Amino acid sequence: MRGFSAFAALALLSAAPAAADPADAAAEQARVAAAVEGFMAAFNAKDADAMASQSIAGATVTVIEEQDGEDRLRTQPLETLISGISATGSDIAEPIWDMRVMQEGPVATVVANFDFLINGVRSHCGTNVFNLVRVEGEWKIAGIAYSHIEEGCLGAPEQ
Repeated sequence: MRGFSAFAALALLSAAPAAADPADAAAEQARVAAAVEGFMAAFNAKDADAMASQSIAGATVTVIEEQDGEDRLRTQPLETLISGISATGSDIAEPIWDMRVMQEGPVATVVANFDFLINGVRSHCGTNVFNLVRVEGEWKIAGIAYSHIEEGCLGAPEQ
């Protein structure tokens, strides 16, 4: 019986996955962050094709904002947001900062603070939450949720 236990333990240990290389994990998280940064660069450029190429079909956007003491929730297809942003005549920018990346296998989440500027003036701020999936080796946005806050925005830290 003792020989069987030792054999079983060796078999289990050899079948267990090796610990992930921290350098590989950091490189994968950098790829996730780059996907979000690419989407936001396309967003700021109002480039519909580039935004669409960074997302999957069926992706959604959910915004929550407090109005009159109540949380108001709106959800729409990401393609609707992309159409609206790309068609706007205003100069827009949405700088993000304090990006936090969490990734496990083919799924990742990125959380970042943002300001939304229209013609250089802050309209609102909040927190973006990007959900991403790895599709054929590329990170794509599967959904975005964000808060819409109009008062008390602190803005990006000084660079």
